[in-house]
Amino acid sequence: MVPENVPLRDPPPQAPPIGALAGAGPPVAPEDEVDELVYRISHDLRASIRALQELPSWIIEDLGDSGTASPRSHLSHIASHARRLDQMLNGLLEYARVGRLQTVARLSPGDVLDDVIDDLGPPGGVTIENGLPAGVLCFGATDLRRVFMILLTNAIRHNPARPARIAVTGGVVDGAWEITVTDDGPGIPAEARAAVIRPLVKLSSRDVDEGPGMGLAILHKIADRAGGDLRIDDGPGGGTAVTIRLGR
Repeated sequence: MVPENVPLRDPPPQAPPIGALAGAGPPVAPEDEVDELVYRISHDLRASIRALQELPSWIIEDLGDSGTASPRSHLSHIASHARRLDQMLNGLLEYARVGRLQTVARLSPGDVLDDVIDDLGPPGGVTIENGLPAGVLCFGATDLRRVFMILLTNAIRHNPARPARIAVTGGVVDGAWEITVTDDGPGIPAEARAAVIRPLVKLSSRDVDEGPGMGLAILHKIADRAGGDLRIDDGPGGGTAVTIRLGR
């Protein structure tokens, strides 16, 4: 039964500080204005999308065993498309949040990676090797976690074969940290690598993978704001090697 008086909207968003990192004080740049707009639009739209996700399931419950297959199928399609929209808006929110609501701290990339691996809980048959050396990186803690979470999640999601091996290596190169994640998956074709770092670009149909296509775009933005870059290469034994440079 559809619950009464169930709030389907989040409280109004608190305006996040505009700037590269908390404490930054340069004038607002056009990119920051776009990020602010994306943040607010995505937040408000997600409230309506959440309603589209929840209402079909409530209607199906009300139908019980009396509902015919056709309405149930249509409602399932509504819920599926609402889920895709929610993932897309969540990806846009993450994109807009890069560099926001965090402070620069002295971090050990290897320790942060260990924490992310623990939080991720890799599925059976997936081995993640932490080959990062000891060292310190002055960076936003939230963005560094994003880097590892996106790279590892992509490597796992796009390689259904088991066993699967993911290796994380890196260190300081010419004064800046470089982190490389190598997998043994199907790889990314050379001709598609420039495209996949753009927002909402996917190599597979959303009927196959409902992901929003924002992960590499977020990584590219993190690297760009840090004065670095993002590179996609073939892995030494096949698969993909993604390298992010966090600094000039």
